[in-house]
Amino acid sequence: MNDSQSKRAAIYCRVSTSGQEQEGTSLQTQEEACRKYAAEHGFTIDEAHVYREVHTGTELWERPQLTQLREAVRRKAVDVVVAFAIDRLARDPVHLGLILSEADHTAVPVYFVTEPLDNSPEGQLIRFVRGYAAKVEHLKIVERVTRGKAAHAANGGLIHSRTALYGYSWADDKKTRYVVNPATVPTVIRIFRDYIAGQTLRGIAAGLTAEGIPSPRSGGPWDYTSVRRILTDPQYTGQATAFRTKSRKENGKVVKEKVRPEEWVRLPDGVIPALIDALDFEAARARLRLNRERSARNNSHPDKYLLRGGIVRCGYCGSAMIVVQKSADYAVYACPKARHTIGQCGAHCVPTHNLDPVVWQQTVKVLTDPTVIQRELERTNDDDASPDADLAMIDRALGQTSKSQTRLARAIAMLEEADAEPLVREMAQLGVRSRQLQAEREAVLQRQACRELARKRLRDVQEWCAKVAAGLGNMSYQQKRLALDALGVEVRVFRADHEPRYVITAEIPLADAPGDDVVLTPIIGKSATRPA
Repeated sequence: MNDSQSKRAAIYCRVSTSGQEQEGTSLQTQEEACRKYAAEHGFTIDEAHVYREVHTGTELWERPQLTQLREAVRRKAVDVVVAFAIDRLARDPVHLGLILSEADHTAVPVYFVTEPLDNSPEGQLIRFVRGYAAKVEHLKIVERVTRGKAAHAANGGLIHSRTALYGYSWADDKKTRYVVNPATVPTVIRIFRDYIAGQTLRGIAAGLTAEGIPSPRSGGPWDYTSVRRILTDPQYTGQATAFRTKSRKENGKVVKEKVRPEEWVRLPDGVIPALIDALDFEAARARLRLNRERSARNNSHPDKYLLRGGIVRCGYCGSAMIVVQKSADYAVYACPKARHTIGQCGAHCVPTHNLDPVVWQQTVKVLTDPTVIQRELERTNDDDASPDADLAMIDRALGQTSKSQTRLARAIAMLEEADAEPLVREMAQLGVRSRQLQAEREAVLQRQACRELARKRLRDVQEWCAKVAAGLGNMSYQQKRLALDALGVEVRVFRADHEPRYVITAEIPLADAPGDDVVLTPIIGKSATRPA
């Protein structure tokens, strides 16, 4: 090997984040210290092998600058490596040991400016302990950050992110809440409107790209994943949440996984302004689910079986049943999760040629009997007797609460601060009461809107049924599917020993049951009723 005067030295500097500028840890101060160390030991700095990196020290394979340094060491393109400290090279003692072993194998020593170590057993032990201590410190940092985020969320603030959610801007420098971004909010509303109207994810993305509208992903072209991410984010309805993902260690890497919605941390109302109505959001989500179930790639014979793609479901786990072809002339509807579900689900199925005619027979009865829908319309009209009375009662209570708040405000203004404390508490209670009444009023109005939407849908279905009733005998497969969708038909299937075997529900009542093994549940709404 060359003598010390001709040893070519590589320098490696690393910080975890671009904003890390503390003394002794910034890239500039690290490099200055390494250059000084090299000069003191007679090393020659090879400028082609000065590596500066901004990356976490807990990873090894994902650091491109470190990868280049290791390759240079393996090629013996340098004679020594100089780093500022052990934890700058690697925080994980296993990773540190791997790097040093590679260097030892090629006879390229590694020097640390702040921690000169030899290759004696004691030096190796200290090296390992220092690396382990750096790893523990990193875990402490992660813990402190997690606790800080939890406290921030508990105080009603949004968890900081690099950029605001598309359609919003940060309200202030503290990044505790969103305000509407007038430049991007029309695009969000357009995406929901176009998708509910029937456009595809890729069609919407292509249209936005063609018009030159920048996407959330660095302003580039839109793709279907960007559109889908917007359509599935409940925050657009004003539901501010935190901790929807959690991190865990797996094979030395940090892996993020989704958290169940019931475990999300709900933030106070007003943190995120609502851009999309809750009903529109549910409509978009329902269409996404339906398109996924009815995708042609999930059905080998998409135009053969009437109830495929979400109309027929497992009575136990609720999964959309799939078509299993037993032979050329025999197929069954089977639960896709039967083999993986613990409990009642089991490997149950039902022949397609038995179930399809039963369901279609009941659908035909509704299509040819106009009195069925008329009776449901009359029932919904009868159900509307109470909302007006409820609104009047709530408005009276709100008026009384407002008058009490006005009287208290005048009394508080006339008293000293210490004497007014009981009145201030009473004022706060009235504020809570007022918000509760406003929420009740909104709920009543929402029920009214849903009921009116149901009546409009029934009238539309009634008109549609009158048009198609004359041609029922010549209906194509697609026309039959449209009829099932228009009536909101859903079938729940149970095992052969269950009573009843099938439960057919619809968003308007169906006719009487054709046999003992079928129960037809007349409902209006989105939820189906299943027997005990």
